[in-house]
Amino acid sequence: MMTTTKCWIHMPMAAMILTAVLAIPLAAQQPVPFKGTFQGQDSHDVLPQGATTVLLRGTATGNGTHLGKFSMIREVTGNLATFTDAGSAEWIAANGDRIYTTVFGIAELPPDMPGFVEFTETHTITGGTGRFTGAQGTFVVVVFHKLEASGVAAGVETHDMFGSFHGTIPAPGAAH
Repeated sequence: MMTTTKCWIHMPMAAMILTAVLAIPLAAQQPVPFKGTFQGQDSHDVLPQGATTVLLRGTATGNGTHLGKFSMIREVTGNLATFTDAGSAEWIAANGDRIYTTVFGIAELPPDMPGFVEFTETHTITGGTGRFTGAQGTFVVVVFHKLEASGVAAGVETHDMFGSFHGTIPAPGAAH
C-alpha cells in the first residue's frame, strides 16, 4: 500500500515538472521589446565634388533594453543619388555580449529638423555572442546625422549624430 501511494504522488509531481521544463523553451522564444537611444559621431572622408556615394563610419553609446549601457559601431555606404544606405552594425552590450546586423535604410531631409539627414534603417540580426547567440529578427533604427561637420582633420569629416531603435528580439538567452 505504501508503494502505491508514493507512485500516485510522484506521477503528478513528475508531470508538473516535465510541463514546466517543456514550457520554459516556448516562453523563452517569445519576442521581447527591444528599444533604446544613442548618440555619437559619424565620420567620412572629405567628399570630392560630384561624389555619388559616401562611406559613413559611426560610433555611438547609449542605453537600451536587454543591452544596458551599450556601444554601437555602424558602417554604411550612403548613395547620394537615391538617398539610401546599406552596410552593417555591431551592438555591444554592457557585459560584452554582441548583436551583429546588416543595415538597409532610406534617408530624407526632415522638414522639422533643418540641418539634419534622417536615416530610417532596418537592422536584420545576422548573429550574436553570449546571450544573443542564435538571435534572429529585425528592428528599426532612426539616425539623425548633422549635415554640418563638427570637425575636419587629415581629410576626414566628423558629424554629430543621435538616434533611437525599437522593435522586438527573441528573449536574450532563448537560443541557449
